[in-house]
Amino acid sequence: MPFSRSRYFLLTAIVLIGAQGTIAQVILIRELLVVFYGNELCLGVILGTWLFGVALGAGLGAKVISKYRDKQTIFLFLILTLCLTFPAQVVIIRLLRFIIHVPYGQHISILSLLGSSPLIIMPFSFIIGFIFPFSAHVFKGFTKGAATDIGFMYILESVGSLIGGTVFTFVLAPRVSSFYAMSILNSVVLTNLLLLSMFSEKALRKKVLLGLSGVFLSIVLWLIASRDICSVEDFFVLKRWESFNPGIELVASVDTKYQNIVLGKEAGQYSVYCSGQYVFSFPNPYEYGPIANLVLLEHPAPKKVLLIGGGMGGLLSEMLRYPLEEVHYVELDPKLLGIAKAYLPEKERKALEDPRVKVFYLDGRYFVKKAREKYRYDIIFINMPDPSTASLNRFYTLEFYKEAKALLEPDGVLVTSVSSAVAYIGEMVGNYIGSIYRTLREVFPYVVVTPGQTNYYFASSSPDIVTTDISTLVARYKERTVQSNYFSEHHLFTYLQPGQVRFMERQLQSRKDIPINTDSKPVAYFFNLLLWEQFAGGRLLPVLQSMSRVKLWYFFIAIAAFLFIRLLIVRLFSFTLNRQKRFNCLLAIATTGFAGIVLEIVLIFSFQNIYGYIYERIGLIVALFMMGLAVGGYISNALILKQQRDWSRVLMYIVIGMVSYALLLVPIIKWFPSGLPGSEALFMLLVVIPGLLTGMEFPVASKLYIEEALEMGFTAGVLDSADHAGAFIGAILAGIVLLPVLGVEGTCWVVGAVNGLSFILLLIQTALSSAIVRR
Repeated sequence: MPFSRSRYFLLTAIVLIGAQGTIAQVILIRELLVVFYGNELCLGVILGTWLFGVALGAGLGAKVISKYRDKQTIFLFLILTLCLTFPAQVVIIRLLRFIIHVPYGQHISILSLLGSSPLIIMPFSFIIGFIFPFSAHVFKGFTKGAATDIGFMYILESVGSLIGGTVFTFVLAPRVSSFYAMSILNSVVLTNLLLLSMFSEKALRKKVLLGLSGVFLSIVLWLIASRDICSVEDFFVLKRWESFNPGIELVASVDTKYQNIVLGKEAGQYSVYCSGQYVFSFPNPYEYGPIANLVLLEHPAPKKVLLIGGGMGGLLSEMLRYPLEEVHYVELDPKLLGIAKAYLPEKERKALEDPRVKVFYLDGRYFVKKAREKYRYDIIFINMPDPSTASLNRFYTLEFYKEAKALLEPDGVLVTSVSSAVAYIGEMVGNYIGSIYRTLREVFPYVVVTPGQTNYYFASSSPDIVTTDISTLVARYKERTVQSNYFSEHHLFTYLQPGQVRFMERQLQSRKDIPINTDSKPVAYFFNLLLWEQFAGGRLLPVLQSMSRVKLWYFFIAIAAFLFIRLLIVRLFSFTLNRQKRFNCLLAIATTGFAGIVLEIVLIFSFQNIYGYIYERIGLIVALFMMGLAVGGYISNALILKQQRDWSRVLMYIVIGMVSYALLLVPIIKWFPSGLPGSEALFMLLVVIPGLLTGMEFPVASKLYIEEALEMGFTAGVLDSADHAGAFIGAILAGIVLLPVLGVEGTCWVVGAVNGLSFILLLIQTALSSAIVRR
């Protein structure tokens, strides 16, 4: 492949590999969030499996690259394979519940998630890793040295990731479906591959690549031009829906900036699902009518109500039977009401148009923060699904209850609910509902709870407001002379049977050792995860339960033990300084990969806590992290080209920079000024920094490793494998243990300690090098 004629297309190919990787990662995450009911646990598993695939592919590529004589041909065919693998994996995800035989209505267990991840994630990521050493070989001679060749290629791939994430976030995601976006991407990649093939010197390779690229490009362009790609999208959306709810007719499915929304119909009743999770049904007045009355009767004379989520289906219209002055209804996604409104009964549409009702299309948490100086309410009803995701957990935390309390009148009532059990409260259910109760009691001195399949919590700062006394509630109901076809005073005996009320009180008050649910330590989310695993029949329940007892100092002891064993081995076997350098170089790359992905997940988690949505921003966050990689790689490459330095010492400084950032992130997130204009852009800057440090390290590590006269492709593959192996461990631990159990603060301390291990070994290495020089 003559360099002079194909340089532009080769550069473009490397950039497009980065763009493909990021867009694939984001689309696969979005698709899996639907299949796994929006549970962000899958983020850690997805990213972990993705990174493991890259590490495995890069490691294998480094091992076998020397066996291939025509490396350029392998490079080009791997690009073609990426184009075919990506859509195949999306198809597998949408059919996943069929493939692993998950019964209708049942959650996918964590073990099934882990077991199926290699099938649904690794094929594409393995190829991305495997192609890296081949890319490095094709790139050979591009700059003045092998280390800077690797570094420059790393920069180009990171730039491609930045472009891919940005284009997907702001251009593709708001306008087109997953299959349409994949088709557009593949058409660009295949066009570039076609042009690269034309410059091939080998006739056979040229004919095969031109033929295959041309055929696949023609198919993709025909699907786009004929709009048949939309039919492909609709077909697999329907198949995914049938795997969830085979007996319910699919009415509509749409991806919004916040979530995937599906509207289903069965026996004249419509059901709404957001990211796979059931939200509400309509018309459903026999369920929501009694709830509306119960909520309003818990206040002596409600006039102003704030309703967060779930106002349709009969709840809002039933509330408006009372002499309320104002109802503020907060719904995150305007498209949710837009889709449902066309099918709502006339009574529900009129309720939304009632002059007393004002609809706010905002995140409920964000609204509560911003409304403090504007509004006061008699009742705040948090009508959200259970805290089964980190996003939903934000409405059940100590911080949120404090924010909501600031909006209540002195005798105001806060209402929330979670799923429970009717007759028996075991350890897991007790911990789950008890964590909500304990958290509420930290803010409100008076809390009462209804028994039953769903527990309703009524909390107030004033005495004699919330009550389970039926006679008091009946008296309030009669005073208001409300006439309803869906509620009578007899419903109160169903909700508040005295024996069950006393049983519930004893259960909740006896569990004093349950931790409080906070933004940074989402224990209710973790307890819900345990229940999910139990209901799914998973076999990881004992492991998860033992994880709930993990302490921060366990990690410190494990890290200290690793350090001791490593130093002992070096001493016993008298490792040479060069051998220590290679090990420390790989360890530094691995621990920085660990830090980069864990801090990225921490920032995704924190962004969602602060701003309330992540579905649309995943691509941007990944893109900004990659921008940091590109800038960091450019800085280090420029330094390597300009002058000779003690690169071991430079590597040590980068590692201590990562330690410092991890520890500083705790107070930054805790006191982040989310109320300032432009705060979201400021937050995104936090994402760039770990990418910057990770990007700076890779060329420096390449420089150190290549000094051992190792082959360039091998060096690129080994370093890329170490980087992604560390990131794999970090992603799995962050998603399953660190964030749910230790919280943001504990997670950042673990990141600091892990990178501190690399710093200590590099410090010892530098001291030994200095001692040898002095001799």
